[in-house]
Amino acid sequence: MIKFRIYLDKEAEEKWLNQMAADGWAMESFFGGIYQFSACEKGAYTYRVDFGDKLFSISEDYRELMQDAGIQIVQTWGYWVILRKKTSEGAFTLYTDLASNIEHYQKIRRMFKIVTIIELICLFIELYVGAVEGIVLGYAFALLIGALLLSVINALFQTNQKIAELEEKMTGIARNKKNIMMTVKNLVLWQKECRG
Repeated sequence: MIKFRIYLDKEAEEKWLNQMAADGWAMESFFGGIYQFSACEKGAYTYRVDFGDKLFSISEDYRELMQDAGIQIVQTWGYWVILRKKTSEGAFTLYTDLASNIEHYQKIRRMFKIVTIIELICLFIELYVGAVEGIVLGYAFALLIGALLLSVINALFQTNQKIAELEEKMTGIARNKKNIMMTVKNLVLWQKECRG
């Protein structure tokens, strides 16, 4: 079976892959949004999506660590690494402590920031081609890149929120935006009083 999906949210992708496995479909490969599945026993595998350190490759140490843990590397795509483990072998969690989980999401955030910058550059180039060169196709590509840019920016904000939630759990300090805004407002009022 072949399915087309594009995910920028690793948790949503994991949830979908695990639902497919629960329905009896094991993911076998991925390329450019196209997932290939083969029939398997229902619930045979648990999937996790990791983020590697190198583009389109993973280190030998990482491979050995996964192999020793009984985890199969199904596919690498860019920095994403799709892993699976037989459900019968127990729980499958990649990051068990908050600090390593935060570090993991910080790496993902860095990648989204870089992609945002690259897409912004491409957007300006296409707008230039459309406006200055008069090529209508430039506007069409600019529109497409703009849509992709919005998706990546949304993923960046979601990743920032996930990091904030994890940091809140780790430190026990809530990041209450309303309280911060009230503090800033009080500081502004205090400055006005001091000047007046």
